[in-house]
Amino acid sequence: MKKNYLGFMTSLSFITLFSIKINAQTTIISKKDNQETSGDNWSVYLKGFIQADAMLDFQSMGFKDGFAATSITLPQNNTTSSNFSVKQSQVGFGIEDSKRDLSAYAEIDFFGPNGTTAPRFRKGYIQWKNWLVGQTWSNFSDISAFPNMFDFAGPNGFLFSRRIQIRYSKKFAPHHDLSISLEDPKYPSITLPEDTLLWKKKPLIPTFTTMYRYGNENSYIKVGGILVPISYERRDKTEDPYNTHTILGYGALISGRYDLNPSNNIRFQSSYGKGYSNTNQVLDGEKYDAIPNPQNGNALETLSLFNILGIYEHWWSPKWSSVAYYSYSQVGKKSFIPGDMLRNFQNGGLNIVFQPYKKLRIGVEGNYGSVQKFNTQQGHAFRIQCSSSLNF
Repeated sequence: MKKNYLGFMTSLSFITLFSIKINAQTTIISKKDNQETSGDNWSVYLKGFIQADAMLDFQSMGFKDGFAATSITLPQNNTTSSNFSVKQSQVGFGIEDSKRDLSAYAEIDFFGPNGTTAPRFRKGYIQWKNWLVGQTWSNFSDISAFPNMFDFAGPNGFLFSRRIQIRYSKKFAPHHDLSISLEDPKYPSITLPEDTLLWKKKPLIPTFTTMYRYGNENSYIKVGGILVPISYERRDKTEDPYNTHTILGYGALISGRYDLNPSNNIRFQSSYGKGYSNTNQVLDGEKYDAIPNPQNGNALETLSLFNILGIYEHWWSPKWSSVAYYSYSQVGKKSFIPGDMLRNFQNGGLNIVFQPYKKLRIGVEGNYGSVQKFNTQQGHAFRIQCSSSLNF
């Protein structure tokens, strides 16, 4: 199996290296109105990319397919290992009716369960005019600020996560956009007491987000806010009925990009709040939104989180570019936080990317990160990644 896998990776790399330029999406079927018919202007298209990664780690990490400082094995275990992957590859299928301003889109990648490359659902939504219903990037994020790099996780302080939602967006002036959303209440990630009372998480009230954007396609600033109702069922004795309790998380985000000139741009993002850590890509599902306070009957209290990151992108020529970035995140300190929880983490990276064609990228990336827990235990890791990616 290993021999076949390496053969497949080699073949894929050669196919990618010698591919010709192709469009951002491939239209499968298209129908347009003309003066003699009154049909619809609609099309069916396919888009996505194939990416092959070869990674060399100089420290044991729990997550192999992206550089997440939060997954660094502690205590420090200096060991070298390699990983080959095509899991980042994505395939999307869309339908558009431009006459009615109606569209639908679905997308998969290959991050299957238990480390397999089985297809995984990423996105699926319907858009009609200003409305969107379905699963896509949370409104409380800025995916357009993600730089030209290969690593799946990217800057670890970045806020981007996929959410089931209902969103309304409105452009009320040429450079002014506003969007609001109600998002699935099951996503808050909390730590419950480990005792016989068996408290339970209870999805109840949707998360509310709002985002304002000012600027053009390349230079802009975004300011957003989020309210996260966190509900759970608790009881004081095993024979008591459950009572529902709700606490409120919140957060604010500022993000943007500025083109210094055609060859250089800077991007930034910072966020702060309490009980919103599930929107951070490397803390999603890690139970950092709220934890029990033993000093207050184990009632849940939200944890604060601060993220900040900066990115610089430089184009050496029309075919060569580099990205340098740094990201830092810190969890607020409280006396009852368990020692094995993360106190802070950071990562930085540098790459060089060759694009012989517009949709073909080949490059090398270096990523470094460190993490520290509340019990002062800490570790660091370094990774070198070689990748090729072909859009279609």
